Amino acid sequence: MTLTKQGCLLLILVGAFLSSGLQAKEPSLFDVAHQKMKPNVYTNIDSMLVYQNNKLISQHYYGRFNSNTTHRTHSTFKSINALITLLAIDQGLLRRDEFALPLLSRFAKPTRTDRRRQQIRVKHLLNMTSGLACDEAPGSNGPNHEFGVDEGQTPLQYSLDIPMSSEPGEQWQYCSANSFLLAASVSAALARADRENIFEFADKYLMQPSEINSYRLTKSANGKFLNGQGNSHFIPNDLAKFGLLLLNQGMLNNQRLLSKSSIESILTPVMPINWSFTSNLKLVQQPVTKYSNQWYHTNFELNSKSIATIHSWGNGGQYIFVIPSIDAVVVFTGSNQGDFLKQQQPFDIMHKYILPQLLSKS
Repeated sequence: MTLTKQGCLLLILVGAFLSSGLQAKEPSLFDVAHQKMKPNVYTNIDSMLVYQNNKLISQHYYGRFNSNTTHRTHSTFKSINALITLLAIDQGLLRRDEFALPLLSRFAKPTRTDRRRQQIRVKHLLNMTSGLACDEAPGSNGPNHEFGVDEGQTPLQYSLDIPMSSEPGEQWQYCSANSFLLAASVSAALARADRENIFEFADKYLMQPSEINSYRLTKSANGKFLNGQGNSHFIPNDLAKFGLLLLNQGMLNNQRLLSKSSIESILTPVMPINWSFTSNLKLVQQPVTKYSNQWYHTNFELNSKSIATIHSWGNGGQYIFVIPSIDAVVVFTGSNQGDFLKQQQPFDIMHKYILPQLLSKS
């Protein structure tokens, strides 16, 4: 049997079609990571979203969660709380160098006398360097004041009365009271200027311009203050918008929400912290995690490259990753509360799958 020219051409076209179809079915590393959620290689991860060049290029949800389900953010809200604070600074409502106690005195005053407490400034609360005798880091020996701040009936007084252990600005200690006092300082600055309350301020100048509507901020147990230390609820796509705001130097939806200097203060690491999120990765060199303005800085070592990443962290595995060098934002939410080892799973996923795939596209 002889093939006509038309027949040969048809076979070539069919072969090309089948070949392209096979190539299209080659799974991306995003898909490989997604498949590893199903047999529980990675456990209790509730969502995984990837943005590059300001576009959502991959999203997966697990268990009872979907794209419209709000998720408790835990301490990832500390990072969002910092954005609210920086908005207030940009508007001239308070200053980084402003002393915190005179500002907060309209609400409460400390009952303990300590010269060092008088030296706490807004910038120390932003950077967790207030000098309060408090250490709530994973594996630390404390003292832990989280319950008094989260559940106490007088959380501001409680936070103001935590003993001092060092001069403000000298050392970094993870402490929820810093973030609570930061939000209370913004509330005091708004009251001083006869402005709206902090909930209205955050909605008007951060949430609405970002087109964030499905969210819930929580109040202190006595109903008087924003829980700046955590426990708010957002959908994962909206969490990504905070990352995109950093990535785009304070711009979102063609609007400037934060000044370039405020964004730069987040993107510039200030203090080394006393633990690493990548301690379980088999890296030649373990990067030191640093901190600035309620955001973390962790470098991933990959193919002889050091990839700088700015990120939040919330109990259970809530993360907003911002990777400026490849124009990417990655969001994870999870339900591994209290298990710091499992909360580090997203760093393994980032190292093995997300970053290699993003680098291949850059």
